[in-house]
Amino acid sequence: MFSRPRNGNVDTIAKTLAAACGVAHVSFFTLFAWRVIGRAGMGKIAWAVLALSALLGLGCNALGYYLIKHGGRTPARKWGYWAIAASTGIAGALLAIAAVTA
Repeated sequence: MFSRPRNGNVDTIAKTLAAACGVAHVSFFTLFAWRVIGRAGMGKIAWAVLALSALLGLGCNALGYYLIKHGGRTPARKWGYWAIAASTGIAGALLAIAAVTA
């Protein structure tokens, strides 16, 4: 009747971190894409690169969440953890850049 949950504590924490990073990457993409619209010249290229890196982080985040959710007890789950960690690192770098350029 009472069974142990399928997901462990680490999986739950990683999925929660993935959800928070997903929100962060969407907001960073919106911020940098909005700056692409309002600029001209070489600055526009830099903002476009930052917006694309926000999309890259969002892709890593989605891939990591998928691998953790459907990876089971395979090595793919470990790659999911690494993908979420990479996404978190990208979000941290984008946060630093956004804070400096605000």
